[in-house]
Amino acid sequence: MLFALASAVILWYLGSQSFLRLRPLSVARGAWLGVLTLLLISSFIYPILGTRDRLANRFSTAFMTLDGAAFMTRAQHREDGQTFDLGGDYGAIRWLQDNVEGSPVVLEAHNEQYRWSSRISDYTGLPTLLGMPRHQLQQRHQYDYAVWGRRSVVREIYSTGNTLRALDLLRQYEVEYVVVGQLERVYYLPFGLTKFDKLVADGLAELVYDNGETKIYLRRW
Repeated sequence: MLFALASAVILWYLGSQSFLRLRPLSVARGAWLGVLTLLLISSFIYPILGTRDRLANRFSTAFMTLDGAAFMTRAQHREDGQTFDLGGDYGAIRWLQDNVEGSPVVLEAHNEQYRWSSRISDYTGLPTLLGMPRHQLQQRHQYDYAVWGRRSVVREIYSTGNTLRALDLLRQYEVEYVVVGQLERVYYLPFGLTKFDKLVADGLAELVYDNGETKIYLRRW
């Protein structure tokens, strides 16, 4: 990296000294410019071909796009031994991007670092109870109890069959949207997730989005 930075300065200096002019051109300067041109052309090989090969190691390069979420329309993900399509999450993310104003808190599944959890917050920018906790644990170690506490809260809200307890926690953390998708079904038991439909029936929540794989509930509690 230091050589690359120095090379840029040297090229500017050589240009300012008229060294890169083609005329008059001596044999020595012509040979030097030829080598320089070859090196410059060679330097573009890795950014172009290397990037493509690096992507091919982990992703399908059949469809190239600048949309960083488009891969979800075709991708499958494996989590805790279960495989599911990401299309449901993609639809929910796009709906939130298109329909939600402000910064309401969204509840979604949580797991360890570098997992698919916190995908809603990552792609929408909306706050969630707990995303990737590693930086908080590193930089605010004296408050690690708060990180672990929030992880327990997320699990309890999704898993508990006690609707009143879930409502207390939802109110305490000012949750406005609850996501129940394939990932939540992998992490949490069905009897805990079905209470959100019961909240809808009781008028305490509204099902605002459902694509068959992912549901989004809006608070009425």
